Amino acid sequence: MGKYLAVAANSIKKNLAYRMNNFITMVSVFISFIVLFYFWNSIYRQGNQIGTYSLEEMISYYVFVTIFHLLVIGDNTAWSVGDEINNGQITSSVLRPINYLKYKFSQHMGNLAYRLMIFLPIILVVLFVLRNYITHAQNYTTYAIFALCAMLSYGLYFLVYFIVGIVAFWTAEAKGFFYTCWVVINFMQGGLIPLDLLPKWFSLISDSLPFKYLFFVPVSLASGRVNFDYKMIVVPVLWCIGMYFLAQLLYKKGLKKYEGYGL
Repeated sequence: MGKYLAVAANSIKKNLAYRMNNFITMVSVFISFIVLFYFWNSIYRQGNQIGTYSLEEMISYYVFVTIFHLLVIGDNTAWSVGDEINNGQITSSVLRPINYLKYKFSQHMGNLAYRLMIFLPIILVVLFVLRNYITHAQNYTTYAIFALCAMLSYGLYFLVYFIVGIVAFWTAEAKGFFYTCWVVINFMQGGLIPLDLLPKWFSLISDSLPFKYLFFVPVSLASGRVNFDYKMIVVPVLWCIGMYFLAQLLYKKGLKKYEGYGL
């Protein structure tokens, strides 16, 4: 456990080393929230209506989606894993007595801790400034469930992109594949448009896939858009378990191919 905590701490130190980059990122994030607010406010002031979403619900949805983008997907796990495989850097991890999946997750956690330190003050300010435009869950119990859903979302997101990154064992150039996966998953998780604005047949498909539990479900819970259902916990838990074993299996198979080239 200690060695993985050290990996997480090292990730925080590396991120904190780029102070000017941190400052620019903080400013750009704050500006993005301002643009987001004025964009939707302008649309609704002209009398336009987006589905069944009120102005407050739409602003709330995209504010929470932006927060999830900052905290959950700030770490490009697929690209990180893919680069280590293609550049041969994974060799040092293979030769050490560590579990590579846990090693990358420790880095992932370290990056999350860094992003919380950098972005949490801005997030709190934005939530305070937009307090009259942010819709809320019905009770505090829902927020506790939201916190659990957010943790499951974080773990599931890591596993999905770890598996995507493992594909680099079988291809010399996987960045195009990574980007395609990112675009598709971002759409399927509700990162571009709320999923309940899409046709019902799409909802039936997304119900059987893990992606809606990455963004749409926890964000809709936090904004009070949907009520709690036990499948919001059970389904992502099952997907996390399945993805974990799939990730371990693919890594072992990929490692055998990698070793065949002279590790």
